Amino acid sequence: MRSLSVALVLAIVLSTSTSSAQEVWRGDFETGDTSQFDGELNGRVGERDPITIVDSPVAEGDHAVRIELSNEARWPNGLKRVELHHSPAGGRTDDGEALYFAWSFQVPETLPREPEQQIAYWETDSSYSQLMAFSLIGSDLRFSTNHPEWHEHWLGRGVVTPGVWHRIAMHIVWSRDADLGTVDVWFDGEQVVAAGHAQTLVDTNSAFTQMGLLRGAIEFTDAPVILLDDAIEGDSLASVRPEGVAEVPDAGVAAADVGITDVDGGTSSDASLGDRDAGVGASVDASSRTDAGPSTLSGSCVCRTTMGERPVALFLALPALLGVVSRRRRRVRLDRE
Repeated sequence: MRSLSVALVLAIVLSTSTSSAQEVWRGDFETGDTSQFDGELNGRVGERDPITIVDSPVAEGDHAVRIELSNEARWPNGLKRVELHHSPAGGRTDDGEALYFAWSFQVPETLPREPEQQIAYWETDSSYSQLMAFSLIGSDLRFSTNHPEWHEHWLGRGVVTPGVWHRIAMHIVWSRDADLGTVDVWFDGEQVVAAGHAQTLVDTNSAFTQMGLLRGAIEFTDAPVILLDDAIEGDSLASVRPEGVAEVPDAGVAAADVGITDVDGGTSSDASLGDRDAGVGASVDASSRTDAGPSTLSGSCVCRTTMGERPVALFLALPALLGVVSRRRRRVRLDRE
């Protein structure tokens, strides 16, 4: 009887631990198409298919997706884009909620510095206000947020190598309050933004993410290409598998080895990229940015251990639970006597 009780308690602990580390959604193209995503933006441009499934190169599994942007890939608002769209399930981006998200990307050739291109971002539904974005400028990668003002949290100089898979992981705490909304970012397994404060929501609309290639309402002659693979949404850092991470970094760990730069100057941004879909989004104005949030080398890490908090608490409570079981068995024996 005692062994059965112990097994029951351990089963509860282990099942809670496993569920806390499970992924919520996956977009890895192992279906042979893009059906895991909620949609394509400019999936067909004239007679061309700018979004194609490829067998090589891949970050994992057997398939990845290749995205090519051309000057003809014009959205109704004038922006040039080819992207995949993912909306988390209802309630997962509500004010006060949090999630983890990660994906892998590769560029066959170094993309131009001018014009720059955004390769992924989060945006509000219906009001279409961009919340945060990753911009690729040559071999440099920048992460910025847009509210309450545009702010560059990280600039990784020379970190993107052609022909090499790179992985970005994020932990987003959703809030309309910039004191409560935070973003953590890992690049190739190293934490480069720790609890960067921002308004991660601007209204009551849910948030979605789009990844691929996006440029402003401009004319160009090149045809940049990016490959994507292994996109995961989850409830823990371990569940989204940030590449190269053996364990969760401690608070305040500097990421000097990945070209991290804490920017205090007025780095410019293309204002045309702030408006995504319906012409309502906040403009990206570098002159209005502030440095009120923590720098990339400061602030506390809000990430959790791979076990999560509840399973740890259950392990700590295990002796007390076994004690209750033992006392109940003793009482039963006394009543029978």
